[in-house]
Amino acid sequence: MSALPLLLHYPGVGPEPVRPSIRLVEGSGSAKPTLVRTACVTSEYVESQRAVWMYMNHVGRPCFTLDLIGDMRRQQDAIARRPEEVDFLVTASMTPGVFNLGGDLDLFRKLSVAGDYDGLLHYATQCVDGVYNYLVGLGTETMTIALVEGDALGGGLELALSNNLVIAQRGIKMGFPEMLFNLFPGMGAYSILARKVGPRISEDLITSGRVLTAEQMHELGLVDYLAEPGEGEAIVRKVIASRRTNLHGYWAYQRAKQHGPLKISHAELLEITREWVEAACSIGSRDIKVMERLVRAQDKRSETG
Repeated sequence: MSALPLLLHYPGVGPEPVRPSIRLVEGSGSAKPTLVRTACVTSEYVESQRAVWMYMNHVGRPCFTLDLIGDMRRQQDAIARRPEEVDFLVTASMTPGVFNLGGDLDLFRKLSVAGDYDGLLHYATQCVDGVYNYLVGLGTETMTIALVEGDALGGGLELALSNNLVIAQRGIKMGFPEMLFNLFPGMGAYSILARKVGPRISEDLITSGRVLTAEQMHELGLVDYLAEPGEGEAIVRKVIASRRTNLHGYWAYQRAKQHGPLKISHAELLEITREWVEAACSIGSRDIKVMERLVRAQDKRSETG
């Protein structure tokens, strides 16, 4: 499979969404549906596309804090409550060079040292619920699109792959480095990978901890479209224009898949994440030190970003 960018032209595609300045309150715009705009998330609605564009704004470390997860879940819920205005949800990042670097390792470390099983399970369940929402189109037949213009590691890659379509910028890094600290990606990675690329490649990606380029992930079939730097949003607009005419057939097909072996259930994701919590509660001091080093690296990444 060759790694080529999408080259399409569709007349009448709306203008590029404008990234607004962050407002530190949650609010709803005059357009439907309700749009979440907080320190962590800024969403815009493009009526001509029937699309919500949700941008992560990483406050501090570029990872999934509970605040970020909560704000993203609020936007998912807002769309689910008023689905008649939305056909597409696009998730992207406002942080240059970073989509998301994964779980909140500092929180993992503290909860693991404290043996706080319930705290880890709460965090993991919040992540799993968000991933499952993406997988099932928010339960409203909303096509989910990840626009990955920066590195996506661990939970950041799990989030991206849970979307119906992944558009990634050439040259960015993607992978599951959890084995560095004796864990595995436990919020959906194996379930998603096994359906997309089979168990052998899934096991290699998870157990090796290899970090690949977007081009390599495209070769594996895990990235749907490649974009040149700065062209990601234009590619998303073209994809939305091309998909609008066959959404009915697409969702009929997705419903049919739920009757076969490709179905991913919420119960499956929860069982796997409980295994992750058990493992996280029993990691050793060496692994805690590795986490601490990675937290420092994330802090440095946020300072330079």
